Amino acid sequence: MIRLILADDHVMVRQAIATTLAATGKFDILAECDDGVALVNAVLRQEADVILMDISMPKMNGFVALEKILHHRPHSKVIALSMHNEPEYIDAIHHAGAVGYVFKDAPTETLLKAVDAVLRGKTFFPATEHPEGTELTHPLASLTRREREVFFLVVAGRSNKEIAQLLTMSAKTAENHRGKLFKKLHVKTTVELIHFAAKHGLLES
Repeated sequence: MIRLILADDHVMVRQAIATTLAATGKFDILAECDDGVALVNAVLRQEADVILMDISMPKMNGFVALEKILHHRPHSKVIALSMHNEPEYIDAIHHAGAVGYVFKDAPTETLLKAVDAVLRGKTFFPATEHPEGTELTHPLASLTRREREVFFLVVAGRSNKEIAQLLTMSAKTAENHRGKLFKKLHVKTTVELIHFAAKHGLLES
């Protein structure tokens, strides 16, 4: 049996995926989570063979949850679920450490192929196209892991106090991380940071 943890804040979508996977007789669904905080807690409580997670989730978005999961369980096999098909967004998920990416409207067979691939030590990502002659450099490559976590929380509209609570740090430390990432990304305000995220396909729907 493949031990799997599933996270999606849309109940009907999550239940449909769980039912479909369970019907194959190959999966043991260890936990179903409806937000990023619950997902991280579930991963820390029990070890899964595969983690299937939505990216756009409340409380703690998928990018931050992925960072925290891989910090505590670096060998986790995480497959992202998303409606985003922008190359920059898919590349960002890959760069963040996911080993697979499946569109939410993909057939069940595609999801099963993705699970099979990652369990065999491979990756599973849709083909992406970039303008000819361009060399891709990840837009957040200059940030530390912690700064990337703060980046996505700032973009999601979280205050320094909320960021501090979610990442278990002081509000002052959260403010310092915010200042450092602003400087590294050459922006001066949160609005400019959101524009930066939009430009690079890093906004969630």
